[in-house]
Amino acid sequence: MLEDKSHSPKVYEISPTLKFLSSCLPIPGYEDFIGTYLFCGEKKALVDVGPKAAIPGLLLALSQVGVSPDEIDYIILSHIHIDHAGGVGTAVREMNNARVLVHSRGRAHLIDPTALWKSSQETLGKAALKYGSYDPVPGDRIILAEEGMKLDLGQGLILEIYLTPGHAAHHLIVFNRASGILLAGDSAGVYTNGFLRLTTPPQFRLDDYMASLDKMIALRPVKLGYAHFGCYDNAIERLHAIREKVFLWHKIAQSAVREGKTAEEIIQLIRAKDKTLDRLDTLDKDTYGREYLLLLNSVQGLMTAK
Repeated sequence: MLEDKSHSPKVYEISPTLKFLSSCLPIPGYEDFIGTYLFCGEKKALVDVGPKAAIPGLLLALSQVGVSPDEIDYIILSHIHIDHAGGVGTAVREMNNARVLVHSRGRAHLIDPTALWKSSQETLGKAALKYGSYDPVPGDRIILAEEGMKLDLGQGLILEIYLTPGHAAHHLIVFNRASGILLAGDSAGVYTNGFLRLTTPPQFRLDDYMASLDKMIALRPVKLGYAHFGCYDNAIERLHAIREKVFLWHKIAQSAVREGKTAEEIIQLIRAKDKTLDRLDTLDKDTYGREYLLLLNSVQGLMTAK
């Protein structure tokens, strides 16, 4: 029987010290949606490991680039949502020397992920079950992120950490000043299938989000790394684009809420004004299902934004 390689991990080289590993999650519509960044100096760091279902693919991708799980020194979490951090408890059991860097608001939830898993199921429904539940992370493996802290990976590779609330109160970004590469997590939207979409889930805070975007723009990055999906040039232009899109979508959503519109109706109003969303109609059924679920979640966040 021939080996099925349809879900084989993919490796993209971003720079001599940075690779993007796609775990090719074996869930229809999610194959090219979740990835992990790997920094390689004398020490090695991963940025976001994805959900539990992504860990087998991540481990395989690491083997493809010649990195043993025990060579990983840090796992940096942009935030603790399931599609970024759901597999971290599973990962640390394989990566015996790795310590987990997370926002202080995330520590307790990693140690006891019961509430986090419950919230994920309430928000994502069946998608959360496909991602897999959280495993706990031992408290002594966790490092708390601080504004402006630096991780020196050796060989001149230094990662700067900045706190960027808005998408979530526990969000942070990673910046390598020498290369100008900024890994934005979900704080600069999602860029998949050729179009830019917001990531503004419930508990979204507009003022915090805009301040975080301004902070990222002030860093003057050259390349922008999206968790979903990949790293691209023209970072500042992309950050300004998401800033404009947030203002537009928020204005439409808030006006529609006052008129008693539903989230589904607001999506149609947004599509009438933002024609980049016409690309939704070109997606296959499974990918469209994923995007519509997450688009609905983002609109619900805009409807209740503070």
